[in-house]
Amino acid sequence: MPTHPHADRAAPAGTADPAPARPAVAAVLIGLIGALAGAFGPVLGVARPGAGPAVVAAAAVATGCAVAAPALALVALSRRRYAAAGAVLAGAGAIALGAAVLDVALWTDTIDANRLELFRPLTAAHLEAGAGAYAVLAGHVAAVAAGVAGLVAIARASREDGYGQAEDPRQEGLPVGRRIGPSAALAVAAAGLALAGSFAAPWSSADPVLVVHPLLGSPAPTAVGGAVIAVAMCVVVATALSATSVEVAGHATVGAGLAALSVFGTRVAAGVAAGDRVSVAAGSLVAAVGAVLLIVVGALMPRAAARPRDQEPRRAAPPASRATTRAGVAAAAARARTRRARWHAAAGVTGMVAGVLAAAGSLLPVLAVPAGVPQPQILATRVALVAGLVLLIACVGLVLSEFAPAVRPAVGVLWVAQVAAVAAVLQAVVVASDLPGVAAAPGAFVLGASVLAAVATGLLTWCAGSVEREALDTSEGGAARVPVLVAGGAAALVSTIALALPLYSGAGYSPGSVATWPWGWDLWGRGVLAVALWAVAAVAARARPARAAAGAVGAAISMGVYLIGWPLTSGRIEEPVIGPGAVGAILAVLLFAVAAVVAVRPKRR
Repeated sequence: MPTHPHADRAAPAGTADPAPARPAVAAVLIGLIGALAGAFGPVLGVARPGAGPAVVAAAAVATGCAVAAPALALVALSRRRYAAAGAVLAGAGAIALGAAVLDVALWTDTIDANRLELFRPLTAAHLEAGAGAYAVLAGHVAAVAAGVAGLVAIARASREDGYGQAEDPRQEGLPVGRRIGPSAALAVAAAGLALAGSFAAPWSSADPVLVVHPLLGSPAPTAVGGAVIAVAMCVVVATALSATSVEVAGHATVGAGLAALSVFGTRVAAGVAAGDRVSVAAGSLVAAVGAVLLIVVGALMPRAAARPRDQEPRRAAPPASRATTRAGVAAAAARARTRRARWHAAAGVTGMVAGVLAAAGSLLPVLAVPAGVPQPQILATRVALVAGLVLLIACVGLVLSEFAPAVRPAVGVLWVAQVAAVAAVLQAVVVASDLPGVAAAPGAFVLGASVLAAVATGLLTWCAGSVEREALDTSEGGAARVPVLVAGGAAALVSTIALALPLYSGAGYSPGSVATWPWGWDLWGRGVLAVALWAVAAVAARARPARAAAGAVGAAISMGVYLIGWPLTSGRIEEPVIGPGAVGAILAVLLFAVAAVVAVRPKRR
């Protein structure tokens, strides 16, 4: 298990601050209760009437991975590694959020939920969720709650003396991605494997009862849950590499890998053990390999960080005569950190409110119709739900002092992605309200409130960035880095073209176009997002490498949220055909990823 290289200095016996202990203990207890609840799900029966026994191998893998994260946290807690205990549960909790969304399919599309670790349909008869479904959902919700408590433990531990110390003084304050060298690229590659595999069909099925779809063709809960898991993996890895504590980064990566393995590993185990016209698909194997690599990379992070980079002599300790001056500087730095933390917390809390409002408004009825008329389904609410959850996850990191500086540039563009997603829903409400007897329902007003909260988040994020820059020497002004400007500009240009074109087309469907005037709210929302992406490209060229990369990652996720509208909303037409907007959005995501890599690439001397 990863350990802190200076644990004896960071928390000597009898002097450790007890503040991080309480949330760490709470996180471990909640995590253990959640793992126990999830383990009882198949025993209690997830679907009724009888839908066949659960695949034992898949259930064993799921239970083992679910128990492993809180067990590892318990070991860290017994050694008084409170930040490590919180980190492993925080990493697992991020993935558990997507798994909880997947669980919704147990009630909405039971027979097509494709949860072979829980049950396998034997006939095409209607199935209903049983008591075990509630236990499984409770387990995932508890894992999310344990992750939140773990984040609180990390935040409190980060204020202790010695937090994030390195064996080599030259590495003090550097992000983990810089300290572990090539291992950072391996972590990104592992997340990429899991991400790519998650989009494929989990199994190959010749059973007419078991109809398996890839992620983009799955029912809404499965598609949204899979998207949240994919985004959460990227967020955990990116946050871990930008952290200052190798111990926290390693444990968070291990926790995310274990939780991802509980999703993808169960698919492999089920495909191997199920037989009878069901086999493992390549996507599940690739995703499971990515999850295993995340666990290995996270476990080896401390060793990678401890490896000497060169033979340059280490710095000597400062003479005692400078102690008074150092104390004064430290006090001033502490006051500056407190001020920055307040702005970060304000922006983070506001962003969390915006995300919750967007998610709640998406689940509530957005249109009121006359009695006896079926409630219309506005599929754009699915994209708004994803955008709200993405902003919520990012802003959780913004309220924590350890991750706030790294997350803040990404939040600076993610709030615009939520505004664009909600604008598409409000446009549908405006069009439908022209019909007799149809009016806006509470969901529409809640979504409108989420837009206001998102705008407030953007303003507070900008203020937090200004406070951060006060600590920098900007008297000479930084020159624009041409490679970053070129990569970011190309990504912004492609994004603008993609946002101007339809994601898909089909018979009897007339997508909105920038060529038609006046524009609807959806096109105005996409226009605002395009402007924000150009701003990200311009700012990244002059920003510090880590901040520039975070902004580019936020831009890539924003375009990913727009892209996911293709599978989530194309069901409103028959035989949809992919449009140029989807192709451009995919290319834009890749280009922003390239911009992020170029931004952190060291300068050649």
